Formats: sequence, structure tokens, C-alpha cells
Amino acid sequence: MPHFRIKDTVKKLNKITPMEKILPIKNGRLEVKITGKDLYSEINSELPNPDIIDYLFDISTHTDILDKLTIVLDDEVDFKRAKETYITYLLVLAKKTLKELRVYTRKILGFLIFGGIVLVLSYFLEGRFQRVFYDSVNIIGGFSIWEAADLFFFARWDKRKELVSIVKLLEADWTQRDIS
Repeated sequence: MPHFRIKDTVKKLNKITPMEKILPIKNGRLEVKITGKDLYSEINSELPNPDIIDYLFDISTHTDILDKLTIVLDDEVDFKRAKETYITYLLVLAKKTLKELRVYTRKILGFLIFGGIVLVLSYFLEGRFQRVFYDSVNIIGGFSIWEAADLFFFARWDKRKELVSIVKLLEADWTQRDIS
């Protein structure tokens, strides 16, 4: 009997769109309002506020990939400086993420090549050395192949998801108006 209640609840959840109450839709885009006046880091005023960056990433990550964003700043802030600071920071993050993806690709290839060589070596060592040595070499080769698979299927996926969020924020429209 409880199974039916769960099914009904899931159906209801699929029909509602709570994001529209948090982020209103205007001109087909989700409006992300930044009402705070402290747009910059307390440590370095050339960097964006980390809390606002986290907020933007949270929205970008948890909205549909097809949703377009409009970032709305209050009219009391220096719009040009704020937009330039945030876009520059996002570009730095995008370059960093792309670099990390390239590093993952190199690691994957390295683990695959090393694992393949070690597994071939273990095949030829099967009858010539003690069982412990042969098994150790076999385990090292298998572990290397597993690590490559882990990086390929899990770590790269997370980095690609992060990059999609950054690109979504980079493609957002920016506007300014009284939102206080």
C-alpha cells in the first residue's frame, strides 16, 4: 500500500515547477536577482563575492540545461564593473576546468597504457615466477585499468557538468534595474 502513495507523490512532484516561484520567468529566461550590494570579495576587491558565485553556480547547476538565465543587478551598483568582474572570473574558471579535463584525458591514457603493458607482462610471467609476484603484477595492471575507467566515467562527468554550468552562466544576459 505505501508504494502507491510514493508513486502518487512522485507524479505530483513531476507536475509542479517550484523554480518559477524562486526565479521568475521573463522573456523566456529565468531571472536571477542579485540584491546584495557586496558584490566583491572582502579579501580582494577585484574578485567576485564567493557567496554570490556559489549562488550562481547552484542555480546554474540545478536548473534545466535548456533554461536560459538573465542575471539582474540592482541599479545602485556599478553595472559595468560588476559584469566585467564576474565574466572574467567565469572565464578563468572555464579555462581551469578545460585544463583539468585535458589532464584527466592524459591520466586516462597513461593508466590504460600502463595497465595494458603490466597485464601483458603478467601474462608472460604466469609460469616463470612465484604465484604471489604474478598475482601482484596482475592486480596492479587491473587496478590501473580500473582507475582509467573511474576517471573516464565519473571524474570527467563531474568536470563536464561543472563546465556546462560555467558556460550557462557565461551565456546569461545581464541587466540592471531597481530590485531592492
